[in-house]
Amino acid sequence: MFGLTLLSGLFGIGVLMFINTYLLQSEAGAISGLMWPFGLLLLAYLVVATWSQIRLSRIGHQFVFEMRTQLLKRIMDSQEAQIQLTGKPKLLASLSNDIRSLSMAFTRLPEFTQGVLFTVGCSLYLAWLSPKLFLVTAVVLLLMIVGTNLIVKHVFQSFRKMRGFEDELYTNYETSLDGHKELTLNRYRAERFYREDFTTAAQNNRSWAVRADSLHALAINWGNTAMLAAVGIIFYLSVYHQWASLTDAATVTMTVLFMRSPLSQAIGAFPMLMNSKVALEALNNLGLTAYHPKFHSHHHMPSEWQTIRLENITYTYPEQGGQSFALQPVNLTLRRHETVFLIGGNGSGKSTLSMILAGLYIPTSGKIFVDDIEITEHNRDAYRQLFASVFTDFHLFDQLVDNMGEDASAEMIARWLDRLQLSDKVKLEKNRILNSKLSQGQKKRLGLLAAALENRSMLILDEWAADQDPHFRRVFYEELLPLLQQQGYTVFAISHDDKYFHHAERIISMKQGVLSEFNAEEAVKVADEHSREG
Repeated sequence: MFGLTLLSGLFGIGVLMFINTYLLQSEAGAISGLMWPFGLLLLAYLVVATWSQIRLSRIGHQFVFEMRTQLLKRIMDSQEAQIQLTGKPKLLASLSNDIRSLSMAFTRLPEFTQGVLFTVGCSLYLAWLSPKLFLVTAVVLLLMIVGTNLIVKHVFQSFRKMRGFEDELYTNYETSLDGHKELTLNRYRAERFYREDFTTAAQNNRSWAVRADSLHALAINWGNTAMLAAVGIIFYLSVYHQWASLTDAATVTMTVLFMRSPLSQAIGAFPMLMNSKVALEALNNLGLTAYHPKFHSHHHMPSEWQTIRLENITYTYPEQGGQSFALQPVNLTLRRHETVFLIGGNGSGKSTLSMILAGLYIPTSGKIFVDDIEITEHNRDAYRQLFASVFTDFHLFDQLVDNMGEDASAEMIARWLDRLQLSDKVKLEKNRILNSKLSQGQKKRLGLLAAALENRSMLILDEWAADQDPHFRRVFYEELLPLLQQQGYTVFAISHDDKYFHHAERIISMKQGVLSEFNAEEAVKVADEHSREG
């Protein structure tokens, strides 16, 4: 690929040399005979230069395609805790802005590459024409490069500042959507958010963008001015100091002017390349897992496992404001086919424990075993495949699939829709959910449908019944839970419904990161204490 770009530059130099050597030096009558070879040389330059740019463009877009697909795969492979720590706004900014910056850089890369090679080629040609005038031109070019480099450093700093405010803008976009109801009900809050948060970030982003563009314009015009200055100096030295004849001076001047356009293109593309460097820095700072093309682990968990055992599990993660929550050493054994309720007050560690159990959080210390198999980084992905879940912040995919990712059985979908009393409320087409305007309780029922269709041996339900009406809450505890157990599921449910505690075989409680186990009667008393504590 480099060879094709170099060939393009050589053809460009060839056109210039042909003009200087033959057209400018020939008699008027002989020029007409030179037009055919000149035309063929121009045609060759057109074909090679165009093909070179097309090839560079294809390589660039292929690189961007790979960056985009690998970034999403890295996000999917990264630990849940890292995704939460990085935050949705930064990830979305990288998926959109950073990838776009890389794409724009690669669209300008052919111009930059050809401009640099053409400038180098013209400089060598100048040295052959007139070493003295080449030295003068080289000094001017050196001053231009030094000045451009100083300007570009400030452009790079401006791009970096601008990129930081883009993260803030994405945070504000997310806030305006997630908090739309609250902002609608309190227009004073809406005005303050708009003026103090969003507008401030937008103005700062604009200011740094204007600064970057202004410096970019200065760099381009500084380059043009330097090239025109070189032309004036060449004629001055040729006429007043007899460094060269007027003919040679005209030839050198034409060469310098011929360099001006590709050099301006290279300078114009350089800030885009600097912006891509900022984008790459932002991507590297996300802290994502390294790219791995495969989705499936070669490790497997025993399909007929009997126990999942947590031994001395602790977990600590930082919270905003310097606070931290610590899950105290947890020892817990879950047996196949049992139904376990986890109770506890807000912030007690229930969701943290369920995330550790599912393999989504990696314990700070302690071990997890499936039967006698210890879960490590090598088989953790296989361990996760034992679980289906409906967490409080679950995402409802519109495609219903089985445990192998294929379309789920239409018969099974119909049965579960009937059990969940959604047959007349949900529209499906080829296993795809068409209507999304459902209540939160109905969406959670669809979440349970999706989890059941995956047919995993462990089912985690995080306060699933909280959004159900009293009628369906009773259906869930008295009909669906026994059915799930009958079908072979081990159910681990976070619950506050003390009225239905007797449907669990075991009840465990979390309080300030400490795990305890109770019978149904004791659990009711503990739940009352938790409700009073908030």
